[in-house]
Amino acid sequence: MSTLRTAIGVFALVFAVTLGVVAVGGVVLDDGTPSNAEIETDHWELDEVAAESAESSGEIDMESAELGNTVVIHVGVAAAGGGEPLAIPIDGERDPTEASVGTIGGAERDVGPLASTLVANGHDVVFYQDEFADGPLPQVLADADAFLTTNPAALGPAEADAVEEFIEADGRTVVAADPGSAGATTELLGPLGAYASPGYVYDMGNNDANYLSPFVTPAADTELTDGVERAVFRGIAPVGVTDRQGDAVFETGEGARLSTTREAGTYDAAVTAGELALIGDSSFLAPENAYRADNDVLIGNVADFLVTGEEPDVDPTPPGGEPIPPGGEPIPPGGEPIPPEDGDEEELPDEEPDDEPPAEDGDDVDDSETTADE
Repeated sequence: MSTLRTAIGVFALVFAVTLGVVAVGGVVLDDGTPSNAEIETDHWELDEVAAESAESSGEIDMESAELGNTVVIHVGVAAAGGGEPLAIPIDGERDPTEASVGTIGGAERDVGPLASTLVANGHDVVFYQDEFADGPLPQVLADADAFLTTNPAALGPAEADAVEEFIEADGRTVVAADPGSAGATTELLGPLGAYASPGYVYDMGNNDANYLSPFVTPAADTELTDGVERAVFRGIAPVGVTDRQGDAVFETGEGARLSTTREAGTYDAAVTAGELALIGDSSFLAPENAYRADNDVLIGNVADFLVTGEEPDVDPTPPGGEPIPPGGEPIPPGGEPIPPEDGDEEELPDEEPDDEPPAEDGDDVDDSETTADE
């Protein structure tokens, strides 16, 4: 009996101690539990993470008082076997597989701000697509004061020769080379000391809300950089000039990288060499980009550059031949004009007898002379 009472007593004591420990431990744990720290979520706020964006404002003005210049603008389609603009990823609604930097939209539309500025300031603009639509380029440039192309890859060999001769004749020329046209650009301008490199330049930090839209700043004080603090190029083809041939006029920030090497550094985005300006982007001329940052000032400077050069002395002769007669074929060197085909000869009117008075008596022709002639 005493054993049973002892067991019950031990059980009651253990039970009471257990309850006490649980109660005291609960109070201790409750008092010592730390409160949850507030989590900062500023980095989720769009305003906190949005990249720097350039403002769209201003208007395009020209400083030059020149009038009546003729500017030929080439926006042609890519030539057979020529390079196509390089398709690179673009954020936005457009399908990246269908979009290419500097070529979205109609070709002539993409130079509309420049063309309208030139016309508004008293100059003539002639759009040139190719020799089939607009005739031989040498003849077109014979009446031109300046030339601009946004598609150097579309120029055929004879057209490229005509452009080179135009530049050498002191004709002001602007070549806007987008990524993907490096080979054609270098082939066109290499003899003049200018070139473009493969790939495209991007900048993860110094850009207009997109790493493919780097800001560029003046590398020297020139007529192209006058009044420009920074411009926006949407996809840059790195360009350059050989030693003693020209100068860099626009460059990227130090954090820019080249797609083919991923190497960080400063890249030239525009250069000049004599009467030539080579710009590694054409999209800054498009209406949607023309008023970003100081692009409007840059376009005005490009317009001034085109119309303030010396009058070029251009021979309207196709390479290796003679001037093309109207409606005819080129005359080969040392050759004769190609005669028209049968049926194309111009019909001459029948000869009419001379209106001479009838012979008077005694003035008849001597029969002996007639007989001799027979």
